[in-house]
Amino acid sequence: MKPFHLQIVTPEGLLFDGDAESLLVRTGEGDVEIMRGHTDLFASVGVGRARILADGNSRTASCSGGFLSVKGGEVRLCAVTFEFADTIDIGRAKAAMERAERAITAAKDDRSERIAKAKLARALTRISVYEKR
Repeated sequence: MKPFHLQIVTPEGLLFDGDAESLLVRTGEGDVEIMRGHTDLFASVGVGRARILADGNSRTASCSGGFLSVKGGEVRLCAVTFEFADTIDIGRAKAAMERAERAITAAKDDRSERIAKAKLARALTRISVYEKR
């Protein structure tokens, strides 16, 4: 496969800047896989597993929030969170899951419950990505 240029940025900074053969990421509309020659696209990013194929090597990550832009062959993923499987702190992820579960049970209104459920989804995604690395 021919590569394309990919940048992955989070609030912490630039995580990836190089050539990739494919990027699989969850958008607000579902999973999308970007390859060289993909049509221009702008999409919100959901909570889920991401996969980058670069130099014949596949790396998975937990990704949530932000946006994905494909314009003229340049691909940019600006994510709220993006953690490669080998950098996930599983203890921290499990603690976040437990806190979110308690927060769901203790929620007094719809807003608090929605926030707690979003935190639970992020924690479960991180755990799943870590366990399937």
